[in-house]
Amino acid sequence: MKQAEILEKVTELVKPEIAALGLDLFEIEFKGGVLRITIDKPQGVGLDDCVAVNRRVGLLLDAEDPISGKYRLEVTSPGLNRKLKSLKDFEYFSGRKARVVTQDGSYTGIISGLDGDKVLLKTDDDELSIGVHAIIKANLEFDF
Repeated sequence: MKQAEILEKVTELVKPEIAALGLDLFEIEFKGGVLRITIDKPQGVGLDDCVAVNRRVGLLLDAEDPISGKYRLEVTSPGLNRKLKSLKDFEYFSGRKARVVTQDGSYTGIISGLDGDKVLLKTDDDELSIGVHAIIKANLEFDF
């Protein structure tokens, strides 16, 4: 089975289980023998959430066996510098500092909202309107 097929099958299996625990499936990666499931919820993810998902999903994956061979299951949160992947993410984190990378450069500023399919980013110098399709990578930024 190809990696894309594995990820599709695992997503299909685990998404309802994660939702039943009141959590959102943020991302699934399978690389180097590690199946990494990233979970989220509006209040933030704690260790108890990761443990609950690991147990529940681990049992399900053992029973359904969608991945041949050995692998290690990791359940994690998106972290402080979480990826921003969709318009929903940019809308949800409006008012927060982010770093956005496009082919034209890298910009850091405050997400000030959306305008259709464009992200509005207020930098020190300007307010930028960046098409979501032009974004290569985006993350929240924190000043410690």
